[in-house]
Amino acid sequence: MKKVMIVFDTPAEAIRICPVIDKLKQMQYTPVVFIPKQVETVGIMDQILALFGVEPSYVLSAALESQTLNQLTAYSLNELSNTIKQEQIDATIVCGNTRIAFVAALASYYNDIRVTQIQPPVGYDEETSAFLGKTTEALMAPLATNRISLGLETALSKTTTLPMTHLPVTHSDTKKIILFDYLGKSNQRAILEKSFQAMKYITNAYKEVIFVIPIKLTTLVMELANRILKGQKQVYFVKPFNILEYQSFLRHAWLILSDNTRCLEEAQILGLPALIMKGSGNNGIRQNQGVGTAINFSKVQIVDWMERLLLDAECYETIARRPSSNKNTQSIEEVMDLLFQKS
Repeated sequence: MKKVMIVFDTPAEAIRICPVIDKLKQMQYTPVVFIPKQVETVGIMDQILALFGVEPSYVLSAALESQTLNQLTAYSLNELSNTIKQEQIDATIVCGNTRIAFVAALASYYNDIRVTQIQPPVGYDEETSAFLGKTTEALMAPLATNRISLGLETALSKTTTLPMTHLPVTHSDTKKIILFDYLGKSNQRAILEKSFQAMKYITNAYKEVIFVIPIKLTTLVMELANRILKGQKQVYFVKPFNILEYQSFLRHAWLILSDNTRCLEEAQILGLPALIMKGSGNNGIRQNQGVGTAINFSKVQIVDWMERLLLDAECYETIARRPSSNKNTQSIEEVMDLLFQKS
């Protein structure tokens, strides 16, 4: 029975790769799951692994503050090399461009093991912890036999079924819930002020609309909320979502309003229109991308587009069905085919 070592270290990577681990089990391969222990994400990582029924085979000890990057890299390389030899690994799968992914690829290369690198689809902005920034991708290129873009379709079929117990929204099936997916700094007064003003206008005019704002309640956010949105019962401020809460919430959303593109992969799969504000130094898209519509950053534009979608069901459905020209992914079955094909 062939053994496959799978290495990942972020919650986003865990959600993407766990269906592959399940497929390996179904095909009678033995997955050897190797992850580093990240103190800041250990809770959500445990939840994700439990949801998909994945149990780590090896957990790399949390880094000591006194360790240098050289020491951490050398320690990880030694641990991974020992694992490869002890388990007699036949193939390795690494996720993203993190330090542990690079080290795992290097250890596998030294031991003449094929490496398959799993990445998000091209064109979607997913937050990663690149080891050496863009340089890491260049370093990974000669180490990875296969570099695969794997989508979230299979993972979302499970994460979006989770209950939405963490939100104070009632009767959500009769409301049009808009997610304000804001990743900018909480001190960006102009972005927040104009967005809140647009929300006030929309909620005054359309009683079926609810805004959900997962954001840290800084002094600025509280000041703007009290001045612009005070008394607006259709606006909910909640604590920032973790990735499971985020994906489970999207099943209930009617629209996304965002200053970034991180939502587009999930939105595209779910057929959920997203208005992406461009300008003011954010990383919004410059042109329409699948279900994502690029709009200028202004109260007028936000209100205009929201009203267009609220009043024109055909326009809404057209955008929801709009295919993405950037999406180019391999299926889990194709990953399996590439994993053990002969060089």
